[in-house]
Amino acid sequence: MILGRVTFGLLAVALFSGLALAPFWSAGRALESLETLNGATPWGFFLRGVHAFSAWGFLLGTLAHLGEVLWKRTESRLRPAVWWRSVALLPVAVLALLGGFLMRGDAEAQAALAVWREVSSSVPIAGRALAALLLGLPGADLAPVSLHHAGTFTLLAWLLTAEHGGTLLPDLRSTVLAALASFAAAGLFPVSLGPPVAPDGALLLGPWYLLGLQGALLDLPVAAGWLLPLALLLAVGLVRHADGRARAALLALAAAWGAGYLALTLRLLLAAR
Repeated sequence: MILGRVTFGLLAVALFSGLALAPFWSAGRALESLETLNGATPWGFFLRGVHAFSAWGFLLGTLAHLGEVLWKRTESRLRPAVWWRSVALLPVAVLALLGGFLMRGDAEAQAALAVWREVSSSVPIAGRALAALLLGLPGADLAPVSLHHAGTFTLLAWLLTAEHGGTLLPDLRSTVLAALASFAAAGLFPVSLGPPVAPDGALLLGPWYLLGLQGALLDLPVAAGWLLPLALLLAVGLVRHADGRARAALLALAAAWGAGYLALTLRLLLAAR
């Protein structure tokens, strides 16, 4: 499917642009190093924009391709284990992008880091160890976050995408198309940074793809931060094993989840105005 191939190309663009950005970023001076990149490094703002838009495009492409597969009922072509690993690509992509958001080091990123630490810590038994593994110790620099962003989650995303697509590398045409789209978006829409400290009384927003979850956490216990995504993943994953009414019910559940997520996103954006 062309959508899947272009999505793999976007992942390749995100990977190589991220490698080009790595020498300019400092774990101990995250915001300052990105401000220098944006304002004092020739074409630094453009390179950062390419990385951001290709990564966002990869996430959107993964979602769209999943919808395409479910719409065409082609999930049965994959072995059950491969299907479940393909479904797992969605949270891996979100975690990879979230790590990149935290690496900004601005006020919004600091707030998101605190929320992610609470959500991770709420996982039964291994929560605190998981939070320390993913985020490091409270008050430490962002080196663990960057390690998982550039290493763990990016490598997992590549391997899962390659397995799903049946090829280790994206084809050249799709990669060139993905690069051109990322270049155009980066040139037209500069990616800004937030303030180092939040203004008094301001509602800090997390990354756009997690605004619905942020809205849910305003009213629900912090454990909803991983329970709600888990419920969606189970519903989508079980579609491979269901037929008839059971399949329709699972898809309806996933659609209702998506509609509720969109409603919570809009509610949060209105509250932030």
